[in-house]
Amino acid sequence: MYLRIGFLFIFLVSFQSPLLPCEPFDPVSLKPTDASREDKDFFSFKQKLEKAIQEKNIKFIESVIDPQISFDFSEDGMGKSNFLKHWKLKQNPKNPEFWNELSQTVNLGFTFKDQIWSAPFLFNQTPESIDQYSYSLITGSVVNVRDKPSTKGKILTQLSWEFVKNEYDETNPKPSSKEPCNFKKVCISDGQIGYICEQYLRSPLGYRVGFSKKKNSWSMIFFVEGGD
Repeated sequence: MYLRIGFLFIFLVSFQSPLLPCEPFDPVSLKPTDASREDKDFFSFKQKLEKAIQEKNIKFIESVIDPQISFDFSEDGMGKSNFLKHWKLKQNPKNPEFWNELSQTVNLGFTFKDQIWSAPFLFNQTPESIDQYSYSLITGSVVNVRDKPSTKGKILTQLSWEFVKNEYDETNPKPSSKEPCNFKKVCISDGQIGYICEQYLRSPLGYRVGFSKKKNSWSMIFFVEGGD
């Protein structure tokens, strides 16, 4: 009898308090910043860098690459010649993959730490409470979170510059040519599962670029993604 009562109690609790799709967590926001104006010399350099990126000026980029630049965590992940080879910039100086990644990284703002100007801002400012391997930051204001990977999906909520947990979805279909973007499955802080356009998500371990002053000129000392 007691066993039957126990099963009934569990059933009623489960019925009245359905489990959420994922575990809720405390919401964490991180507003965008760009401190580059605090250093007139670096800000002037950044303007030249932005112009070079816009024009895909490979000569400018080559002139600022440090001889020992770090771009990968492998044994061959250092050095200017290896860097140019890695991005295929000798064969294709206008390689869109390189220029797009660099542009997106620089546009997310610089911070200064340990004598290095680096972007994006979240590289230095992501709170320690955030697992950099498991979370991504929504890089935009009023970004739609939908109930399925499609612009036709219902909008569950809208979030601005807030961290969400990455969710692996092996059933997620390949991006459709009819969709304007590739959707990623995420868990938001209230425990709901949703889908966000990939262009609005940035991992703290995504590409980051750093510049250091050497011999009175600015050098790109790293442009790398991932963790060691």
